[in-house]
Amino acid sequence: MATPVGWSQGGSGSVCLAFDQLRDVIESQEELIHQLRNVMVLQDENFVSKEEFQAVEKKLVEEKAAHAKTKVLLAKEEEKLQFALGEVEVLSKQLEKEKLAFEKALSSVKSRALQESSKKDQLITKCNGEATAMRSPCTATKSSPCSLQLKKSPRAATKIQRSQK
Repeated sequence: MATPVGWSQGGSGSVCLAFDQLRDVIESQEELIHQLRNVMVLQDENFVSKEEFQAVEKKLVEEKAAHAKTKVLLAKEEEKLQFALGEVEVLSKQLEKEKLAFEKALSSVKSRALQESSKKDQLITKCNGEATAMRSPCTATKSSPCSLQLKKSPRAATKIQRSQK
């Protein structure tokens, strides 16, 4: 048997040594191949194709554009809302002022009505008192309880007629 190139004919010890070294190199290469295959499997599991990546990237760009449009619309609507809230505040203040003015006017009218009612009661009382003191038998007409026929004093009758007006 011919000795392979680079091998010495020295004996079986040197062949075994070279063979052992070669086997160690092959084992280390096989271990490295095994590790690289594991890395490839992990990469395949985590791999996204270029088409998928581009589709996701395109979708992201579209979502960003839609988000920007929504943001602009939100800003416009927020501005409208602030304007409307300002109007509501102004109208509320105006309504409160008008309410106070109405309450003041109503109070004034009630006070005036009470005074007029009091005057009316006083005049009726006065009319009835003077008429009772000065009259002789008399009859009241349908128009007013103070429209009495007075005999003695035409002056008292004039006072009663004035108070009725």
